[in-house]
Amino acid sequence: MLTSTTMKSLLTALSLLFALVSASAQSAPGQSPTGQGGQQEETTRDGLWDGRMKGGSYIVRANSIIALSKHEYVGNGVARVVEVNITLSSSQIVRFYFLEPMKLENGSGLVNAGTQAIERAKGLVEQAAGRVSPTLTEARVIKDYPNTTHAHTVEFAIKEEAKLNSLFQSLERSFRTGIGRIWRE
Repeated sequence: MLTSTTMKSLLTALSLLFALVSASAQSAPGQSPTGQGGQQEETTRDGLWDGRMKGGSYIVRANSIIALSKHEYVGNGVARVVEVNITLSSSQIVRFYFLEPMKLENGSGLVNAGTQAIERAKGLVEQAAGRVSPTLTEARVIKDYPNTTHAHTVEFAIKEEAKLNSLFQSLERSFRTGIGRIWRE
């Protein structure tokens, strides 16, 4: 039979164990999930925004960012582009972008069927390429020198629009607060 003292000790131990489990289930200090595919953003004390993309990395002092923009446009009539730009106190411009083929805005069943066929073919090509090399289908910046020379421009292609949105939000937090962050694609 359990005594009153033993029961109190047991309840105290269980309460302590529950509190420890609950605390460990929460995010670690300095880290906050972005909600975009399990990405993590970690704050730092050095005042540097550190972007770690699949195509490279970019580090900038948060208080050297003069302007930050995000906009959408159609490139060459064939691609929808969502672009994030960082303006610095130097002549360097930094661009992060997501692009996808234009979707036709026509209610025609034929157009819709064609669009679906193209999307399915694209998916099959990416699937097959992924089996050959996991990085073969990664988004990459393509430059056609000298036609697309962008002196003093650093560019990164981000494969998913949600990740680009997460990147912009991370940059905006650093821009507004001056607090450093590490953002991972």
